[in-house]
Amino acid sequence: MKEYIFTELGYFTEKECEKIKKAIDGKTYMHFIITWSNFAGNCTLIVRTDYNDTEENIKSFFFHVALSELASK
Repeated sequence: MKEYIFTELGYFTEKECEKIKKAIDGKTYMHFIITWSNFAGNCTLIVRTDYNDTEENIKSFFFHVALSELASK
């Protein structure tokens, strides 16, 4: 399983991470698995997938899915 740590997005609260997980976890053909690392309330988003593609394409598709979920609300 590949793991991508999104440090470039800064920190999230645990509640925000839980909402991202609920919105995206297991969806799409890349079957994203959303987790996070919590350090004193500052959470770094982690995305895992078994999908075979480049890191750049996987991260780009994750952003696309996240923005699509936001736009559909």
